[in-house]
Formats: sequence, C-alpha cells, structure tokens
Amino acid sequence: MKRLFAVFSAVSVVFGLCACASLCEKQPRKIAVQMYSTHFHKFDYAIKRLAKLGVKHIECYPGQALSDSFPNARFSHNMTAEQKAFVKKLLADNGGIEIIAYGCVGAKDEAEIRKICEFAKEMGVKTIVTEAQEDTIPIWNKVCGEYGQRMALHSHERRPNNPEYRHFDPKFLMTIIKDFKNIGICADNGAWSRSGLDVVGGFKSVEGKLFEVHLKDQKTFGDLKSGCTVYGEGALDMKAILAELDRQGFDGYFVIEDGTFKDSFPIIEKNIKFLREN
Repeated sequence: MKRLFAVFSAVSVVFGLCACASLCEKQPRKIAVQMYSTHFHKFDYAIKRLAKLGVKHIECYPGQALSDSFPNARFSHNMTAEQKAFVKKLLADNGGIEIIAYGCVGAKDEAEIRKICEFAKEMGVKTIVTEAQEDTIPIWNKVCGEYGQRMALHSHERRPNNPEYRHFDPKFLMTIIKDFKNIGICADNGAWSRSGLDVVGGFKSVEGKLFEVHLKDQKTFGDLKSGCTVYGEGALDMKAILAELDRQGFDGYFVIEDGTFKDSFPIIEKNIKFLREN
C-alpha cells in the first residue's frame, strides 16, 4: 500500500506540474492601436490599412476625418446614425475590428457624460478615456456603473506654463481615483518620459488601478518635445516596462500610440512585432 501511495503521489505531482505549466504559460499580449497614430489619414483608409496588418482592436479618438463619403464628418460621439452605421459596417467588413476604447474625450457635466456613455454602449466600447477634472470623477463613476462601462483617466506631459496641471503625475491621479470602482488609469508612459518621470516607477505606482496603456518609446528622455520611435529603438527600457507589467499580471490592452509619422503603418507593424516577441 505504501508503494502504491508513493506511486500515486509521484504521478499526482507530475500531473500537477503539467497543469501548472499550462496555466502559468504567459498569454499573448492584448494589442490595440490608438487611431491617433493614423491621424494624418481618414478613418476608413486607416482601418483598411490596419486590417492588412492583422489589427483586430482599436481605440478611437474624437476628431479624425471620417471618409470621402462624408466630407465634413469626423469620428466622434456626435456622429449621425448614418455615420455610425457606416463605421460599424466598415469595421465588420475589415475582419471584424473592435473598438475597445474611446478617447481622450472631455465632458463638462452629467448630460455630456451620459451622451458619451450612450455612444460607447451603442458602439460596443467598454472603456472611455478622459482627462477629467476632479469634480466630474464621481459623476463618471456613477454613470459608467449604470452603463456597464469604466473610465480610464489619462494624462499628458507636464505643462511648465500651467503649474496647476497635475495630471501628468501618476501618483496624483491615484489619490483622486482610489475610492471609485469604475475609474482607473490609462497610463501614457510617453507623457511620463517627456515629463522626466521614472517610467517603470510610474507603472508601479498605479498597480491595481491600471486599465490600459498608451505605450510609447521616446527618442529622448526628459524632453517635453520628444517624438516617438519604434519600440526598443529609443531612450526607454521597453523590456523593463513589459517585465513590470507582467509582474503585475496586467491583462489590459497595450495600445500602440504614435502620432509622430505621417506614414505610421510600418511603425505600427514593427511595434506589433515587438510586443509579440517580448
């Protein structure tokens, strides 16, 4: 009996290790493209180009020219029913691309917040990216809860001429969202880098509240005017960033955002390759 028990125990350990290896195997990164990366082009043209790269998920922003079919229209929550139908069909016809987030978008009161949330729900969008001020965050939290959505608070770089602007600091953002279930962080590590902040440290400071990442590599560090570059070719330690996010168990979207280049599609393709290989 002792021998049988020993054999059974050994077999159990082997099967347990195999199961653990299977469960613990790192999953492919969830990759999306922020459409601002294609802002030099109309939305419909950009979607067709991204589809050829195998892109399945995008984040849209308000303001991109929509199509020659709608000469004066721009993608936004103010689109007409006809324009929204055009967008839905365009995405379906190009491999079923999904809009996973919308922003950066602003709203001054509850009525505007509701309009944005209604648009997001109609378009199947779960995350709304804003740079909301403190007084509207409780409203965002309430309305997003009603619509089954969430708001990710974004930040741009430091503004030397506006000392009251504090959103560039991820530690500050954490102090104003910590009590709200439906509010988290959309981390823009490029803004942190341009502001002279430790990027890996920034990700550590938002652990537990990180909804998505606007991922960038920068040509230079600590330069407010620095442009972006291909992942792994700039001043930032991109592998250290990915290692920190893996340590946190981050399972949100790595959103490729780079509005530096007019022909951004080769850059996007290289960035996708980097994320898949690292």
